[in-house]
Amino acid sequence: RVVIVCGFTILAVTATGPAWHGPGHARATPLACAALPKDLPAFFLAGVETIAHCSQDPDLFRLPAQPELRDGEVPEHFMDLELLEGADLPPTRYAFVQLCAGKNLKPQEVGFVPYAVVEWTQRLTLAFAEHRKWPGNKHVRAKCLVYAGLLAHYAQDLCQPLHTTIHYDGRAKPDGTSPRSGIHTRVDALLQKTPVNRDKFIKDTRPVVFDRLLPAVAAELKRSHALVDRVYELEKQLPELQQPLPPGSAVEGFALERLQAAAGFTASLYLTAWRASAKLELPDWHQRKPR
Repeated sequence: RVVIVCGFTILAVTATGPAWHGPGHARATPLACAALPKDLPAFFLAGVETIAHCSQDPDLFRLPAQPELRDGEVPEHFMDLELLEGADLPPTRYAFVQLCAGKNLKPQEVGFVPYAVVEWTQRLTLAFAEHRKWPGNKHVRAKCLVYAGLLAHYAQDLCQPLHTTIHYDGRAKPDGTSPRSGIHTRVDALLQKTPVNRDKFIKDTRPVVFDRLLPAVAAELKRSHALVDRVYELEKQLPELQQPLPPGSAVEGFALERLQAAAGFTASLYLTAWRASAKLELPDWHQRKPR
């Protein structure tokens, strides 16, 4: 993204790379599933490979070869919180659009990632509700896995600090443009490099049920954003793409913490969707086949 400040107008042109890279999502997502309690459906816990496969798809939706799809998809992956100047997130996507209009901002240039997370969590909740009503329907089960994978991507992007800031690839210049330092790509590569004691990791990942979804997502977004300065403190220590993490280093510790946050947040959203689906009543006109 390029953020240009002209008088009172802030323009942002998005051209970020994929957050955490595909292997990072493919790593965080199975760890999230492994941390889930056993009261989730057996098919869901057994479908981890499909969920992890689908968790990489949203980055394909941003390919320049399909510009119409890319135009709508790119803003789903980030939110530049500085542009909102401390304003609370409105309850819905289009209320957020109105907030941006009042601040002379283009919402697609601020980003929508918390709304993408909320909306995909609610889609998964609906699919889980269908499964509760028609547990033998294989199409519903498949849909749950696909939705879960897509949700994982946006949830984990939100946990990448450089997807929450105008300083997404180097500190923004005085004119608002990006120096394109390459730090974004090096941070993206961290999750796939992080050594993990799987048993300890899963034990330490404790998913929770969010009573109020958007406030919980907004809180996670703020926690991620609070680490932007920490990322830049570590900039000179970040390994190049093909280099491993220095064992015992501060960067390794940071990478493990972000992997834990990404997996834990994803697992909490899955658990929230499952529990919420028990209370969701589907309309009488909506029918599925038993199998």
